Amino acid sequence: MFLTEPNQTPYDLHFSLFNVPIRVHPLFWLVSLLMGFNGGDPKTVLLWVAAVFVSILVHEMGHALVIQWYGWSPSVVLYSFGGLAIHNPHVQSNFGPGRGRRNQWTQIIISLAGPGAGFLLAGLIVAVTWGTGIAHFEVFTFGETLIPNGYMLIPGERLAQYPYVTTLLMQMLYINIFWGLVNLLPIWPLDGGKISRELFQMADGGMAIRNSLILSLICAIGMALWGFQSGSRFIPIFFAFMAIQNYQDMSGPNRTGGNPW
Repeated sequence: MFLTEPNQTPYDLHFSLFNVPIRVHPLFWLVSLLMGFNGGDPKTVLLWVAAVFVSILVHEMGHALVIQWYGWSPSVVLYSFGGLAIHNPHVQSNFGPGRGRRNQWTQIIISLAGPGAGFLLAGLIVAVTWGTGIAHFEVFTFGETLIPNGYMLIPGERLAQYPYVTTLLMQMLYINIFWGLVNLLPIWPLDGGKISRELFQMADGGMAIRNSLILSLICAIGMALWGFQSGSRFIPIFFAFMAIQNYQDMSGPNRTGGNPW
C-alpha cells in the first residue's frame, strides 16, 4: 500500500533534477493542503504546502543520489503518503562511483540518506539565519503529549518584519527535523523500518522479516495511540494504516521468512 507507485494521471507534474526523473501525483498537493488547513490564513497553508514539497523532494533526492552513486538509475514519485525513490536493483547503469561496492550495508546507507538530506537542509537553514544574525535558536519544547509546541527558530528584529518568511523557515525546520526523526522509527515501510529489517537480516536471516514486522507493528500501534491521545488528526490514521499493513504482511503466506512483497 505505502510502497506502491501510484498510476500516472494527466495531471501529474513531471521534471528532472540531477538526471533523476521526478513525478508529482495530484494527490500529493491535496493531502498536503489538508494537513496544513486549520481555518487560518490561506497564505500560511500555501507556505506549508511549499515547505512539504521542498522537504520531501530533498528527502527523496537524498535517497536517489545515493542510489545513483551505487550505479542504479533512480526515479522519484511524490504522492499522497509522501514520496518514493524507485529503482530496479536488477538493472544497472554504466555510471556511479560506488558501482561494484554493494554489500549488506547498501540498503542501510540508502535509507539513511533521505532523513540525512533533510537534516542537512535544516542545518543549512540554521547556519544561514544564525550566521547572518537574523535569528537565534532554542531546542524544541514539548507538551505533555510529546508533540512539539514550540519551534527552534526565534526571529530577530529584521526577520520579524517578514512574518511569512519566518513561518516558512519554522515549517521547514519542523518537517526536516521532527518528521526526519519520526521517519527513523523502526516501522516498516519508513526508512527506520528498512534499516531495522537489514539489521535483523544480518543477525538472523531466517526470521528477520517476521521479527522486523513484530517490532514494526508494536511501534506503529504505539505511535497511533500516542497520536490519538495528543489530538492529532493525521498521526493516528497514518500509523494505524501502517499497523494494519504490518499485521497483514506478518500474517501472509511468507510470514516465517521470505519476502512477503
